[in-house]
Amino acid sequence: MSDGPAISLRRRLLTLLLCGIFACWLIAALVTYQLVLRQVNRLADEDMLDFGAAALHLAALGEGGDRSLPPAARALERSRTAIADLPLFKRRNALGYLLQAGDQRLGTAGAPAGLVDQPPGFSSLLAQGQHWRVLRLSSGDGRIWIYENLADRRGATNLLLLGSLFPLALALPVLAALIWLGVTRGLEPLRQLAAQIKQRSAQRLEPLALNQVPLEAAVLVEEINALLQRLDGALEAERRLTSDAAHEIRTPLASLLTHTQVALRSSDPQAHARGLVQVRRSAERISQLMEQILLLARLDSGALQEQFVPVHLGRLAADTLSELAPLAIEKNIDLVLEDQEVKLSGIPTWLGVLLTNLVGNAIRYTPSDGQVLVRVVEDVPGRVRIDVCDSGPGVSPEERTMIFTRFYRSESAGQNVGSGLGLPIVKRIVEIHGGRLHLGEGLQGRGLGVFIELPGLA
Repeated sequence: MSDGPAISLRRRLLTLLLCGIFACWLIAALVTYQLVLRQVNRLADEDMLDFGAAALHLAALGEGGDRSLPPAARALERSRTAIADLPLFKRRNALGYLLQAGDQRLGTAGAPAGLVDQPPGFSSLLAQGQHWRVLRLSSGDGRIWIYENLADRRGATNLLLLGSLFPLALALPVLAALIWLGVTRGLEPLRQLAAQIKQRSAQRLEPLALNQVPLEAAVLVEEINALLQRLDGALEAERRLTSDAAHEIRTPLASLLTHTQVALRSSDPQAHARGLVQVRRSAERISQLMEQILLLARLDSGALQEQFVPVHLGRLAADTLSELAPLAIEKNIDLVLEDQEVKLSGIPTWLGVLLTNLVGNAIRYTPSDGQVLVRVVEDVPGRVRIDVCDSGPGVSPEERTMIFTRFYRSESAGQNVGSGLGLPIVKRIVEIHGGRLHLGEGLQGRGLGVFIELPGLA
């Protein structure tokens, strides 16, 4: 089943960076617009205030200028001359006015309706479907209304905003190209790493070189190297298992062929019967060996399908001893179980295999009239112990480090035939359950004791 299309890291980085820059540009544009609007309004209001103050002052003086004009008109002319250098007024000349000095009234055309009804100071007026900014000033018997269409201010604001943001807008494509180039060059080591991995064959599992890997990808490469090391170990174990299994199977197969040929060449019915018995034994050994090889391979694969469930370990031990009781009775071995009501979280099938291998080995290698003790206890809270001890020949301390090697059989085994996989399987099951295993002396100061500690059921 497909997990969906692969995600392009370069596309994601470019999208995030470009969207972030564009969002910052929009925020900067909004902030700039507010600042420019506030500045334009402040400067325009100052122009209106300067114009009105100058006109009222000159009207109050009542002197200078052209004597043929009414006093209010002469005052207005002086005010125009006085504010000729004001920046916004000089640039736009957008202020309208209505000047009243005594009984004289003079103003520009197009004054909005309701102008004279505006309160003193700055105010807003909606007339003729347009918004106006109005300033009313008074001095003695002189009054002046100065007004401006706010659309003119918005035009100035837009012009200033365009001049501020247009260069940045032109720089956005250049910045996008630089970001694309930087991201592409920055991801080049990852592309080289991918090419290096792609060139690897299935047999090349040596670690990847870290000298050309970026710091941010070093952790990933280290994990890949650790995975390659684990794969190499698993493949080496599989190759070793296959080689050892082929060697171990060769002997019972040769015995099987030999006894078959002897039985076929002989006309003696007893020879035929003995040959068939030997053939059966060889076939049973091959079958047992293959079952254990497959079981060990399954344990090593790490792909266990079984789930951990609460297990009554005492009951499981009792069932195991019941199954192996006929073998113990045949050898007159005293099979003893000491158990407590012990529970743990585990896989019942594998724990049964563990007990079967341990108890079966103990019975197999213990001489007749011997004893095998199985103890299942919880010695401390949260820790379960399984002890399997026998009164057999035991294993020397030197061999105890080798007894878990696959296909190894102790010299003290005598004529007992085994595959050499029982204890390696037990050790692997203990590892899967998070436990520990060690060997010691068995019963009566001799024999072998296998002591296992497992986590109990929380």
